Amino acid sequence: MVIRKPGFMGSIIWSDEAQFKLNGTVNRHNCVYWGEENPHITIEKAVNLPGVNVWCGLFSRGLIGPFRFEGTATGINYLTMLADSIFPAIRALYGNDEFYFQQDGAPPHYHRDVRAYLDQNLSSSG
Repeated sequence: MVIRKPGFMGSIIWSDEAQFKLNGTVNRHNCVYWGEENPHITIEKAVNLPGVNVWCGLFSRGLIGPFRFEGTATGINYLTMLADSIFPAIRALYGNDEFYFQQDGAPPHYHRDVRAYLDQNLSSSG
């Protein structure tokens, strides 16, 4: 049985991270080229370029963030950002109101300490 909640869509916070390289390179690992013939595309890729990672949340009234973090996205630096930046910003907007925090399947989201933090700071009301 599905229970309809008024304002449900307004209580969802979608979140994602992106990496921006300082030389302007765009990560196109999800880009696909379709065509009738093989275009023989070669993509040269420089590795370990300096860059910045950015997290942003999207909800019905606008954006939360962006918040940036240095280096590779790990469970530990994601946890630090959750505790120091993301959740204080969410609490400032929602107070004690109910909200749903949507993440994708990125490995830092499933780090043991991140899961413990989310379990402690989010109620699970099925």
